[in-house]
Amino acid sequence: MQDVSPRHMTSFYHGSYVRYAIGGLGLRLGRATKALRRLLGANGQVAAPALAQQTRIDALIARRDWSGLAASVDEMAILAEDTASPQLMQKAGQAYERLGNFARAAELRLAARHQRKGESARDWTGEDVGADTLLIDLVEDDPRSLGRVIRHARLAGAAAERAENATIRVEPRIVPLLQRTFPKATVVPAGQPATGRKFATFEHLAWVFGRDAGELAASFAPLRADPGLVEAFRKNYRAMTDLPLVGLSWGSKSHTKDVPDFPEWARFIAQTPATFVSLQYGPIKPALRRLRKGKDARLIHDESVDQMVDMDRFAAQIAALDAVVTISNTAAHLAGALGVPAVFLIDDKFQTAWPVIGDRTPWYPSGVVLHKDGREWPVVLDEAGRRLAPMLARHSDAGGGRK
Repeated sequence: MQDVSPRHMTSFYHGSYVRYAIGGLGLRLGRATKALRRLLGANGQVAAPALAQQTRIDALIARRDWSGLAASVDEMAILAEDTASPQLMQKAGQAYERLGNFARAAELRLAARHQRKGESARDWTGEDVGADTLLIDLVEDDPRSLGRVIRHARLAGAAAERAENATIRVEPRIVPLLQRTFPKATVVPAGQPATGRKFATFEHLAWVFGRDAGELAASFAPLRADPGLVEAFRKNYRAMTDLPLVGLSWGSKSHTKDVPDFPEWARFIAQTPATFVSLQYGPIKPALRRLRKGKDARLIHDESVDQMVDMDRFAAQIAALDAVVTISNTAAHLAGALGVPAVFLIDDKFQTAWPVIGDRTPWYPSGVVLHKDGREWPVVLDEAGRRLAPMLARHSDAGGGRK
């Protein structure tokens, strides 16, 4: 039985433990039921082999047997294509990306979209559309989840360069950041009507621009935060300290994430020669007390920033820093997309777009991907400190400013 004692609660949690445990159980049961319904709803011929395949894959992930996993994902992809199952295509595509096979990932994800939505003459395939309008839709079903949007934003900018008229549609919080970064495009909020003779979404962008990891990394262009706000944040924080400024995001409400606990973070803060700036969302004052241990100057909490309301201001705050250390969340994706040096702490679960092999991701070349890899979090945080050191050395070499 899974250990759900307070010792193993996500370190962002600050409410009723009973409600937390019940909520986590309900979430797990709901997801399992939903996944089963999807598989069974496809057709009976797919369900049994798919469930058996998923069981094998789960066991390989638990052992971190990536070569064995690659072989099993190959089998899943073949089954997906033979049965025309968009659910299996999507799952195999996600797994391929984590394993570093970007070409196969893009192919399967686009095939899954075609199975769900059908193919259309409006689908953009990378061509120059001339005077016709290209509509690029980067709207997620869940507006709280911006990781995929931020990850694909620069691809939307590249696509917009192939049209005289391009419209990018995104969740409202991110409109100002993308409009500044891609001034030739028209960036509109989700819900606003927009049309185009050609149409692209995440799957089309990845198929055109994201099939080769090397090219994806080489083509990196950072999002552009508000330079005036960046300077204001930098000036304000620099007035408080001569130490390097490191953004920190430590926890999640998610029941599916494994993150360091408060004592482990507090130890990391205490032994790192930096002043930290909280990038954490939500009601965090209880967490701040546990992390600061009476030393308020070591961890700045800027109440003028709320990423859930103003993503542009949050981007400027991150861009003002020398480096970032964070778990997988919006802060991680935004730091990477802004080109800020970062250490991404990734747990051993298999649910996100971070690679399972190597310490780099072509999406964010300025960051280091640090896997838990079966270790205890204090050991991982010690390595995070070592990986952070050369990033902070650049602060000293630049005379207190990030290059």
